[in-house]
Amino acid sequence: MESKTENITIENNQNTVNLEGKRTKKRRYWRGHYKKKKIANTFTEDTSSENQEQETTVETIKVEQIDSIEDNQQGQKTTPKRQRFKKNIKTEQTNSAQRDNTKRILLNTTYPIENRVAIVEGNILIDFYVESPTRQQLKGNIYKGVVVSILPSLQAAFVNFGQGKNGFLQLREIMPEIYQDKIKGKGRPSIQSILKKGDELLVQVDKDEHDNKGATLTTYISLAGRYIVMLPGQQRIGISRKIENRQDRDNLKAIFNSLKLPKNMGFILRTACSDSIETELNRDLKYLTKLWQVIKKYAETIKAPALVYKEHDLALKTVRDYLTSDTAEIIVDSKETFSSIKSYIKKITPGRAFNVIYHKDNKPLFSLYDIESQIDRLNEPVVTLPSKGYLIFNKTEALTAIDVNSGRSKKEDNIETTAFNTNLEAVNEIARQIRLRDIGGLIVIDFIDMQSSKNRKIIEQKMIELINTDKANIEITPLSKFCILEMTRERIRPSYAESTTIKCPNCLGSGIIKSANAIALSALREIHNKLFESNSSITCKASVDVANILTNLLRQEITNLEKSFGIRISVLADASLINSKYIINIEQINNL
Repeated sequence: MESKTENITIENNQNTVNLEGKRTKKRRYWRGHYKKKKIANTFTEDTSSENQEQETTVETIKVEQIDSIEDNQQGQKTTPKRQRFKKNIKTEQTNSAQRDNTKRILLNTTYPIENRVAIVEGNILIDFYVESPTRQQLKGNIYKGVVVSILPSLQAAFVNFGQGKNGFLQLREIMPEIYQDKIKGKGRPSIQSILKKGDELLVQVDKDEHDNKGATLTTYISLAGRYIVMLPGQQRIGISRKIENRQDRDNLKAIFNSLKLPKNMGFILRTACSDSIETELNRDLKYLTKLWQVIKKYAETIKAPALVYKEHDLALKTVRDYLTSDTAEIIVDSKETFSSIKSYIKKITPGRAFNVIYHKDNKPLFSLYDIESQIDRLNEPVVTLPSKGYLIFNKTEALTAIDVNSGRSKKEDNIETTAFNTNLEAVNEIARQIRLRDIGGLIVIDFIDMQSSKNRKIIEQKMIELINTDKANIEITPLSKFCILEMTRERIRPSYAESTTIKCPNCLGSGIIKSANAIALSALREIHNKLFESNSSITCKASVDVANILTNLLRQEITNLEKSFGIRISVLADASLINSKYIINIEQINNL
């Protein structure tokens, strides 16, 4: 019997749903009845408007075997829900396939006053670095320094390493082999017993200068290669946490241990090792071993304070640290940088070919991939989410607070679902923004309150999953019942805001300034206080707005002061002064 498509119409609570059914062969059961499925309640979407989403409760039928039902009502046929669902999945898969997820490294080194590196997936910025010659990054450089002072109360020392402010060296950053010959007994001694003023040390910059703090130093030297990080004086072999497969980790460790390793040396196998071979590991090992021998020999011949070893520039460091097998292209817009990268790749990976492209187009490289606008938004305190929620970033010297808000998100059924979905979007964006802005120190995230402990656990696990892709060291606490999450993150470079902005001279970084009325009153109060110091004439210079208020609204008060103290008070307008600034001069007079 040929199957025919017929309409099935069910009316319930004034809601009508049209489904497509198929005539099937009648099958008799032992009691002579036909088997039918029960009616179930489900949800379907009303898509009659493109700009409005509304959910209605209707009744549908799930049928395995059903009699043919004649539909006497006239109406349009609608697609069954299961077919619509499959169609939606197919559409999403098509859109996903069309989306460009190619990973590229873009290097913009055209202008001498700023070098920029962007790591993108398609047109989405996932990591960003900027370096200015006027603000050199010292992290990774090795110096021969001199101890200039000891701080017993902090168990630390200040070290002159020849770069601006003295570096800060804590006791825990001093290797035991430096003082083990001086001190007998077990345990770590006090800093005043192992160091004294004038001692020379080989130190490495662990953290650059930040705000009012000098650079943080360490005597635990590390030399990074393409596949290996060498740790002189340490006895351990570690593997990058991003290599998660246990078998891969064991195989890597076995291959590395089969090489001829130098004595009294520790190593960390980097993420790039996952697709490397024994020959490449051995080449990297020999290069780092020779480099360390050169550094030690040079350090013995120079007088402190002095630079012993300088890290690679931003372009080469990016290629060394971020070039992986999933990187499709490296695109450079400078001939000089293009040549140096080609020669560097040939040196570190002679057996591999990476696609390095010189950008010759007249259109700027970053504009071609539409990421300039994303970079410009890195300094903005508010970041919007796809659901119309938003994040607010508030930074202090050592702490950054991130507030998650639902905003105008109204598409969900209830407040718990709205909170969960907004928080889920926020987790993805927060992990990305922390990496792009290089937010370091203590980070406190205030998520939208969720009553469900299961939802809180999902948000916490998602955050842990996303921060595992970050190269910085991060520690995270569980999400509290108030939906507060705390984490600490290592600062690995100066942030984009620090590199490209200065403190506002008007508000001094507070973001707000006093009104002209408040400034005028402050100036009048200060004039009043100056009158008690000496019998002198007073001249007040202020901005045009403030001067107008003093000479008009506050003219009577100034006249009263002149009569009471018998002196002259002059108000001058100075267009060069900003509203929050005024200058009061006192001049001695002979005749009033």
